[in-house]
Amino acid sequence: MEIKFIGPLGKVTGSCTWMRDNEKGWSFLIDCGMQQGEITADQWNHQEWPFDPAEIQFIVLTHAHMDHSGLIPSLYESGFDGKVYCTEETAAIAEIQYKNSMHLSPKLFKQENIDSIKWCHFKREPLLGSYHPVDQDLFVQFLRTGHILGAVSASIFWGTPRSPEQRSIVFSGDIGPQREDYETLPTIRHFMNPGKHNYAVMESTYGSINREDMEKDPVIRRNQLKTLIDRIISTQGTLVIPAFALGRSQDILFDLHTIVADNPEQYDEVDFYYDFPLGREILDETRRFWPKTESNPKKTRLMWLGKQVFNLLGLTNIHPEHLKEAAKAMDAISLYKENSKWEGLLEGNQIAHNWKPIISRNIPSREKLASSNRPTVIVTGSGNGDAGRAAYWLPMLLTNKNNVVATTGFCGANTICGKLLSIRGLPIPDRRMNGNIIHWPNSKQSIAIAEIMANIEEIKGYSAHGDQEDLLNWVLCNAKEGYLPAGDTIFLQHGDDRNRHALRDALSSKSAALGMDVDIQLPGEESGWISLEPEGNNGEDKDLKQLLSILKQRPDLKQHIESLAK
Repeated sequence: MEIKFIGPLGKVTGSCTWMRDNEKGWSFLIDCGMQQGEITADQWNHQEWPFDPAEIQFIVLTHAHMDHSGLIPSLYESGFDGKVYCTEETAAIAEIQYKNSMHLSPKLFKQENIDSIKWCHFKREPLLGSYHPVDQDLFVQFLRTGHILGAVSASIFWGTPRSPEQRSIVFSGDIGPQREDYETLPTIRHFMNPGKHNYAVMESTYGSINREDMEKDPVIRRNQLKTLIDRIISTQGTLVIPAFALGRSQDILFDLHTIVADNPEQYDEVDFYYDFPLGREILDETRRFWPKTESNPKKTRLMWLGKQVFNLLGLTNIHPEHLKEAAKAMDAISLYKENSKWEGLLEGNQIAHNWKPIISRNIPSREKLASSNRPTVIVTGSGNGDAGRAAYWLPMLLTNKNNVVATTGFCGANTICGKLLSIRGLPIPDRRMNGNIIHWPNSKQSIAIAEIMANIEEIKGYSAHGDQEDLLNWVLCNAKEGYLPAGDTIFLQHGDDRNRHALRDALSSKSAALGMDVDIQLPGEESGWISLEPEGNNGEDKDLKQLLSILKQRPDLKQHIESLAK
């Protein structure tokens, strides 16, 4: 088996890794994503592939974000006709995104390409953790990454099962900030232990970043959001929250429902709207997945729903009725307040008893909202403010001092929200003396900074990407087995070189402190094909090879392994 890193190398988006074994006749991809916001995006997204798409047998897809999945329809357009192995959730979300983005990339793929996708979902239970065969002596294993709904890491095993000859590699996908019992995001469960492999391929998106504890505290995040709602109640203004469709906006909706259920009287006069067609479509489609359970020999749990939901509602995840109530609470987020079928939660604490849909169906026009004196909260796309319904609302709302615009994640300096954040601390008198103008891309809309009277805020804590500490916890999380690394050799990709180098240094330092000898590599375009087979051991005694395999599970016997290896 050998591997070739096609992308992203020194970049953040455009995941695609090619694996093949010429002797076995295997050739497949891990992810096939678009580049987004990169200088090379147009070249990458319209490239001539370095392989014949017709000869690729299948794709293993880690999750639905377009930088991991976005070129799959294009690959079918180019001749690929194989299966796409992924979770059911990932396929459902990806299809929605393809259909909504097709008009933006008409040269990449057509509706018939989307219809041609051969989604394949493993049937063996449990889905997460089992070894799913895709060919003779070739297996795939999925493990939750705590990133978004349906997101998994993917392990590839090849060779005779349970034999010393079997080898493996794990692809992290995107890792969330979700350690067990330290879940940051309001809904998604923690990432799962990746286990021990010969190789690990891991992302490094935030490899140089260590967030402050306050940015990881869900209570602080909700209190910050609550403070902004209280502000617009006092000013009779509007709070607009640009957010991304997948994950981010659902998390915000959950927090809004929590705030209202904690004090219904305080927020009874606030109008809440979710003005986000793509987000609404994803919300409606994914509500059926929250009740899904997974079982192992010891317990049954909801597959994706995290402990925060249970803790906030006073529920336990070991009671059958409580599992149903937690899933039902998530269902309320998808419903409109005008829905008369909501019957309420029957178990849990006072927040649970107050839990109900709060989103209003009939979204007002800009003109109607401008003349309203009711406090209003609008969650809208896009997260960076450049397009979609955010571009509809922002020009009008920014001119009113009673309003608040709150960003919820990273916004590039050249995006609308990035430019708004740059003047966040600028007093109104200084704004009025500023002669610069903010222009919306691909639009005739613009606003002079001198006209921006609204408060600009930044709510932290909604990022679905783990920081350096989270990444290290994932790759070294085998605590019960003595901090074995996820792989003897670790390839770092999916990050710019600053983040890759920073994560390499941090990983090298921490693994050394734990007494581990880890090979850390930063592949580049010049790396070409890399063999994943052991070197110089063709004549190695099988008994010794088996003994070495056993001893590698015991870090305390490292000296014995080294002496035997010599």
